[in-house]
Amino acid sequence: MFDAIDVSKWQGTINWATVKSAGVKHAMIRAGYGNSVRQTDPQFMRNAAQCIALGIDWGVYWYSYATSPEQARQEARCCLEVIKGLKPTMPVAYDIEYEPGILALDNATRTAMVKAFLEEVEAAGYYGILYASTNFIQTKLNYQELACYDVWAAQYGSTCTCPLPYGIWQYSSSNPLGIPGYGKSLDCNHVYKDYPSIIQAAGLNGFTAPDPNPAPDLSTMRQILTIGPVTMGDALQIQSLCTSLGITSENKLYSSDWNNAEKTLQTITIGPVSSGDAWYIMRLCERLQLTEQKLYFSKYAA
Repeated sequence: MFDAIDVSKWQGTINWATVKSAGVKHAMIRAGYGNSVRQTDPQFMRNAAQCIALGIDWGVYWYSYATSPEQARQEARCCLEVIKGLKPTMPVAYDIEYEPGILALDNATRTAMVKAFLEEVEAAGYYGILYASTNFIQTKLNYQELACYDVWAAQYGSTCTCPLPYGIWQYSSSNPLGIPGYGKSLDCNHVYKDYPSIIQAAGLNGFTAPDPNPAPDLSTMRQILTIGPVTMGDALQIQSLCTSLGITSENKLYSSDWNNAEKTLQTITIGPVSSGDAWYIMRLCERLQLTEQKLYFSKYAA
């Protein structure tokens, strides 16, 4: 579990270094409100930049005044425009509360608005989450229809009774984390999911997902070499180089077998050795014209 704060212009010019020093390394920042990018939170860009600079994981929320699904979708587009080019490591939240216009709607319309906003956010490749109070979720939404979405639930007290699974719980507005400068007035949250890891592993929020089957770094892989049949003279030169590289029969990295009863030809097995050592041996074999005669073979060790 992680601690987090959520902030907007109402917290003024935040000293994020002080926040981090207090042990808080996660934050949700208001990006704006309503259906226009002109309503970007005036502190948003500074807050985001400071979090990025200090290594604080951050996400955003957009406060809704929508009264229809299409207006909610437009709010999502505004939010996406404001955060364009940024890579929040926490979710993008639809903040729906007790605005008069919203309260005048029915549960079905409010639920459709949540879906519209979060669908738009997810279609753009971001991790969407619903922010609302537990009471709002229980009484103002058909919450059973929203079970596919993550939730940031607001309910002040010692327990959260949100009927939907939630990844973030806003449990207090009285600064129980004791962030200096905010007295008894600052929203604080418990975060139950490692959102930065989830988001980056999934390639969301502008991140590129890691390749699940990356090509091996051949430069770090060890090789097994088979050389021969070679004459005694060539074998002695190869053995001398291997000894200088610490590749010997004593450490079981060098062995040879006779190819004939007269013991004039032998096949040498070397390794596993580093790619660097293999390169030196290969160059010697080139000088002895063994590679040209196809008497040098290499394979990567399992």
